[in-house]
Amino acid sequence: MRIAVVDDESVFRRQITEEIASLYGREDVSCFHYSDGEEIIRSFENGFELDAVFLDIEMRSIDGMAAARRIREFNKDIPIVFMTSHTEMAMDGYEVQAFRFLGKPVEREKLRQTLQDLEKKLKIDEKIVLVKDGEQIVNSVSALIYVEASNNSCRFVFTRQQIELRMKFKEACALVDKCSQNFYKCHRSYYINLGHVKKMAATEVTMDNGQVLPVARSASAEAKQKLFEYVRRTGR
Repeated sequence: MRIAVVDDESVFRRQITEEIASLYGREDVSCFHYSDGEEIIRSFENGFELDAVFLDIEMRSIDGMAAARRIREFNKDIPIVFMTSHTEMAMDGYEVQAFRFLGKPVEREKLRQTLQDLEKKLKIDEKIVLVKDGEQIVNSVSALIYVEASNNSCRFVFTRQQIELRMKFKEACALVDKCSQNFYKCHRSYYINLGHVKKMAATEVTMDNGQVLPVARSASAEAKQKLFEYVRRTGR
């Protein structure tokens, strides 16, 4: 696993790198140090490949949140782990789909769990298989933004493609549920991936692809509760 450690304190960069290496195994992980947000952004501009980013929020020049927004312009899926002493900023991190928040100083057991969860996400990303015209189409369920019902068909909207199948909405939701617990029926015609929610209001939800979808008034309170539970469960 190739991890970027971004922090303007060199002592902390060395400490967290040592902790990661001791927990994960020095032969199985490589940590690359960056002293500020501008450095990590230049790395992405140059096409350097990373598996995850451990990012301090409070830094000189470009802070962690601003850096994360720029990183998302290059890579929408890379896990970003924020490190901060201000845990109240957790909901701000949801805007950039933060993978986890670690309080500073970082607790060893929480770091261990984060590394284990990272490995699961990177190596065991659950797949959803759709059959269209006799052909199996395989996608990561995490890339599924939402399912939309339309007459007797359902449209599966992924980050990079859309697939329309002739099937009942109830069957489509059941198929998704076999792969993930992160979806919620916010409307009679929409089954959304909470991991792709950018903003939720009383009667509509904005997904991270820019699509604005309706939220049924009867589902509004529960939708917000499900989103809160998702954030608490995943640390996003």
